[in-house]
Amino acid sequence: MKEAGNKMKIMIKFLSSLFLIVIFWGCSDLQTDIPQPINKISIHVEGISDVSSPNFHGKLIKDSNWDVKQCQDCHSADYSGGLTNKSCLTCHTSPNGPEACNTCHGDFNSPGQIAPPRAIDGQFNTDYRGVGAHSKHLYTNTFGKTLTCLICHNVPSSIYSPGHLDSSPHAEVLLNHLASFRTITAPVYDPANLTCANTYCHGNFAFYRDSSLNNNYGVYLTDKMEGNNVTVTWNKVNQNQAACGTCHDLPPKGHKVFTDDPLRNCNLCHGSVVDGDGRIIDKSKHVNGLIDFN
Repeated sequence: MKEAGNKMKIMIKFLSSLFLIVIFWGCSDLQTDIPQPINKISIHVEGISDVSSPNFHGKLIKDSNWDVKQCQDCHSADYSGGLTNKSCLTCHTSPNGPEACNTCHGDFNSPGQIAPPRAIDGQFNTDYRGVGAHSKHLYTNTFGKTLTCLICHNVPSSIYSPGHLDSSPHAEVLLNHLASFRTITAPVYDPANLTCANTYCHGNFAFYRDSSLNNNYGVYLTDKMEGNNVTVTWNKVNQNQAACGTCHDLPPKGHKVFTDDPLRNCNLCHGSVVDGDGRIIDKSKHVNGLIDFN
């Protein structure tokens, strides 16, 4: 009897040890990098179409890092209805439907206006960094040619293009094309202070007498004409940062002065650009990288 009891104790110790070993192995193999679930839209609840509701589908899409494709599960790959018979294209009427640029920023009702105002969080105030002077550059520019998004950004071919939806907190500002055209020093955007410096658009340029077109050497006082290369703040809109005479003197430095009121006489040589009162009459010929001479 005593021998049987000893065998039982040995068996219990063995099983206990085996149990601890199994637990240790199991815990040591636990996967610790399991992706956390995102806030997916599954079944539409009350307020799904109400912009002011916390259940508005746009807010849910934003919370899931703008994964518009999750709508395809029920509304089909082209968002035309699918299983639900409810088409997203009824409201999302721009080309590409919910994946259009103006779904997240710009004017939702105007497919041609894809830049703020209306930043991705709904802001319209020009003091806000995501809004700033977008309209002044792209839609209401009165001083020069209409600009494009490409001058300051890489424009993605689709919402899911690499670098578009990424971990950086703000849009990347690159200052390419016209912003860097014929500049003396490289343009710089300071994301901390929201300033643009050394851009052609705001006076970082020089036109040299030796390379002057039409042999207009007589208007040069020095070997070059140059701008004022001002630094402007992106979100200080309507504060005369681009007023006439700001980005370059009137006339520019190095340009011969013909009268005491040069603004009213610019048209004598640049009549296709400005009128007798110094008003821009052809925006495509101002801030375009050329000297447009009559």
